[in-house]
Amino acid sequence: MGEEEEENPNNSMDILPELLEEIFLRLHTESVIKCRTISKEWRSILKSRRFAERRMSFQKNRRRILAASDCDCGGRRRLLPESRFKGDEEIVYLHCNASRPSMTCDGLLCFPEQDWIIVMNPSTRQLRRFPSGLNHNLRFQIGLWKIFCPRNWAMGFGRDKVNGSYKVVKMCFSFRETRQQGPVVECGVLDVETGQWRKLSSPPYAVNAGSKSICVNGSIYWLHIARCKILALDLHKEEFRNVPLPATSVTRNTQLVSLEDRLVFAKTHVWPEWILEIWSMDTFKEIWSKTYNINLAHRVVSMRRLERWFTPVAVSKQGNLVFYDNEKRLFKYYPGTDEIRCLSLDTCVMSPYVENVIPLPLNPSYRHPHLENPDFETRISRCRLFYRPGSWISKVLKRNVRILDILFTSLVVVGYICFPL
Repeated sequence: MGEEEEENPNNSMDILPELLEEIFLRLHTESVIKCRTISKEWRSILKSRRFAERRMSFQKNRRRILAASDCDCGGRRRLLPESRFKGDEEIVYLHCNASRPSMTCDGLLCFPEQDWIIVMNPSTRQLRRFPSGLNHNLRFQIGLWKIFCPRNWAMGFGRDKVNGSYKVVKMCFSFRETRQQGPVVECGVLDVETGQWRKLSSPPYAVNAGSKSICVNGSIYWLHIARCKILALDLHKEEFRNVPLPATSVTRNTQLVSLEDRLVFAKTHVWPEWILEIWSMDTFKEIWSKTYNINLAHRVVSMRRLERWFTPVAVSKQGNLVFYDNEKRLFKYYPGTDEIRCLSLDTCVMSPYVENVIPLPLNPSYRHPHLENPDFETRISRCRLFYRPGSWISKVLKRNVRILDILFTSLVVVGYICFPL
C-alpha cells in the first residue's frame, strides 16, 4: 500500500500537462498567447507543434472566412457590415491592402514581392520577411501579379504535412519569341523555418505565370488552362506530378480552391445558361466527383454581365455552400431548397480562415525597407455574419470572454492542484 501511495502523487503530476492542454484548446487565441508568459511549463505546452496542430483541428469546426479590408480606422471603431441571415459562419477582417495578391494555408498568409517574401500569422500578429531571390531582369506590367512579380514567375505556398514546416515555392520560365512560355529555367523552395532557399528539380512543364496556387493535404496545385493540366508538388518529397482533370472542360473562369480540406475544381458556365459547376477530388485516390451544379441565371447574374466567375469558400454545418464572385458579392446556396441568398455586396474574400497559434521563427528575419508601410498592419476584427440574438447574459459573457477564459483556466488549475484526483 505504501508504494501505491507514493506513486499516486507522481501519476497526478503526469496528468496535469494533459489537463492543461485540454483547457488551453478551448481558450480564446489572445488568452493562449498571454498564457505563454505565465510559466515555462505553460510556454512549453503552448509553443509545441503538437498543441498547435491539435488546436488547428479543434478550430476547423468553426466556419470562418478571411476577408481583406482597406479601412483605415485611425483609432476609431470600425463599422462592420450588418448581419442579414442566421447561420454559423463568421467573417474575420484583415486590415490590409485588399488589392494585394496573397497565398494562404492553414491560417497563415504569404505576400510575395519583388524583393521580399512576407509570411504573416494574423492570429498571433507575427510577421516575418525573407529575401525573395527573384530575378529582377524579367519584369512585366500586366496582369494580377504586376505589383511584385517578374514576368515569368509562378509562386506557391503550403505546409509539409509530415514535419509541419511551411514552404514557399517559385518557378521561372523562359520566354520565347512566339510569346509562349518555354521550359523552366529556375525552380526553388524556401523553408520558412530556416529562411534558406534550395533548388528544386524542374517540373515536367510550365504553368501559367502568375497563376494562383492552392495547397491541400501537403501538396501545392497549379492549373494550366491552355494545356488543360493540373501540376502538383508534394512538399515533403519535393517531387512534381500530374493530376487528372475531372470529366469536364477547362475555361478561363475555372479555378482551383481548397474546400473542406479537399481540392475543388470550380467552373463558371456562361452559355447556354449561367451554371456554377463544382467538382471535389479525393486527395488520396485522386478521383473526382461532382458535388454541386448550381443554376445562377436570374438569381445571381443576367446575360448582360459576361465577365463573372464564382468561387466556393466554405460549407456550413448544415451543408449549405458559401461562395463569392469577382465583384465582391458573397452568397449562400441552400441545396435542400435550391435557394440562393446574397449575404454581402462588398466583401473582399481572401480564403477560409482557421486560427493558427504556431509561432513563426524569430530568426532569420530581415528588416523591410518600408516598415511604415500600412499594407501589413496585423489588426483583425470579427463580424458575426449571421447573428442570432441572445439574452442579456449571453451578451455580457461575449463582451468579457477574454477575462472569463483566464479566470476559468486559473480556477481549474488551482482546483486541480489543491484537490488532486
